[in-house]
Amino acid sequence: MLGLLGLILVLPAVSSGLEPGGIVGRVIAGEAQRHPVVVFVPGVPGQDARATGERPVMDQRNRSFGPHVLPVGVGTTVEFRNSDPFKHNIFSPDGERYNLGTWDQGQSRTYTFRRAGIYRQLCNIHPEMLAYILVLDARAFVLTDGEGRFELPAVPAGRHTVRVWGEKLTPAQLARGVEVMVAGGKVTAVEIDLRPLNR
Repeated sequence: MLGLLGLILVLPAVSSGLEPGGIVGRVIAGEAQRHPVVVFVPGVPGQDARATGERPVMDQRNRSFGPHVLPVGVGTTVEFRNSDPFKHNIFSPDGERYNLGTWDQGQSRTYTFRRAGIYRQLCNIHPEMLAYILVLDARAFVLTDGEGRFELPAVPAGRHTVRVWGEKLTPAQLARGVEVMVAGGKVTAVEIDLRPLNR
């Protein structure tokens, strides 16, 4: 059994009430935390990229996808760019299964994700290339930094389950969640410890 819930603190903010709160914390997962981990709250609304006019971008540069992991909400349109001086392709065998074709440097394609899931991003010209787009039925999500730290602002007050996804996490780790009580106008700090208890 994995020990997920290490510490939960409620830190005062400038005001209280039914206004949104926030969640900050750290994911501890050993070697797995060296890779990007997505922290998200299923079903919780947050900042919608479609409303702000910001469009997430996945770029192909130096025969690599950047970023390696891109979390987005259902309904988000992602722009795929080619910054290399040669042709690239993008396709995914997962979920909706798409192939955006082949294009040259400086060109781009877009795709709107309408179904939640994990989508591998592949190039049929360069088989060594791999990235992930995690499409979530949520708007409250963020990538951890190099130390496993994260911050989720503007989370509605109430009880929520915080979940994680990472390329190197085991099925048992992915299946677990941490329950957090968010108070309006306050920040809840949580440590998500994915290491085995018998370590």
